[in-house]
Amino acid sequence: MYDTMKPEKRNFIIERLLRVEWDMFQRVGSTDGKVQCQEDWHTFHIMRYSYYNAWSNSMILSYVRDLEEAMNAERNLITEKYAYMMEYTDPEYFNTRLQPYLPAIDEETRRLIDEIAAYLVGCDKEFAARYPKIGKKGRPIEAARDNSAATSAETYTKGELRTYSKYTLRHFVDYIRGCKESGANFAFLVKDKMVKMYGYASLDDAEAKMGE
Repeated sequence: MYDTMKPEKRNFIIERLLRVEWDMFQRVGSTDGKVQCQEDWHTFHIMRYSYYNAWSNSMILSYVRDLEEAMNAERNLITEKYAYMMEYTDPEYFNTRLQPYLPAIDEETRRLIDEIAAYLVGCDKEFAARYPKIGKKGRPIEAARDNSAATSAETYTKGELRTYSKYTLRHFVDYIRGCKESGANFAFLVKDKMVKMYGYASLDDAEAKMGE
């Protein structure tokens, strides 16, 4: 069933989950009110669509179930993602003000997250080495480069992965192990779709024109 999903159905499901995420994103609180990115559906749509476009069908369907369960429980997964990120960016605040209100992360979940995050960081490094101009447009890759002005892709990824169910994480691990066996790079898959949604012909085209 997963591998034979028609493209139009797959696209419909991705667009539906993006609208749910966007609604959750709109309800993320801030002491200064809405931030600029919360007003930018166009960029949000491109970034998130290109990410899910690289997923397997089983991952997408599992995550749809995660979203449905979260909505039924009145949980905001986007709020939780940013809260989990603060374990790395502000551990003291996280431990005293946030962790008591977040779902507990068990040992198996941590192992799954660590395996996925390590693979994705490696993909990002390989991509940045091949396409440095495009790479510089994104977040710093490793958590060691977290600072008050920028959160790394590694920290962002770990925060988001913590909001996924164990079922979705298992599908993700199966997927990345397949990528390793075939030599596929997740970052290349995501960025290729992303630059095309921005109007470039290819990654090479975007790299050549970046900064013009």
